[in-house]
Amino acid sequence: MTKLPKKVKIGGHMFKIVFKELEDDNGSLDWRTNIITIDKKLPLNHQWATLIHEAFHGFNTTMDTQNDFGHALLDSLSEQFYAFLVDNDLLK
Repeated sequence: MTKLPKKVKIGGHMFKIVFKELEDDNGSLDWRTNIITIDKKLPLNHQWATLIHEAFHGFNTTMDTQNDFGHALLDSLSEQFYAFLVDNDLLK
């Protein structure tokens, strides 16, 4: 499995990906700085799942909707999407 990219585009916005030791979360997305932070202590597979999770937060924010996905749904969607990518050899 490849390392995470240095940046990703979400809804037309470019986000830099940084790795830090985090205490309470696996990751975060900050719209003010366009930075996605990933806990560097996580194994690579969990880093990928966390990146997908944070991207789903970004998708939710850029959607024209009054309804938040909710964190439980984001957790489920990101884990299922990560499994889809891995199971189908889409992360090389």
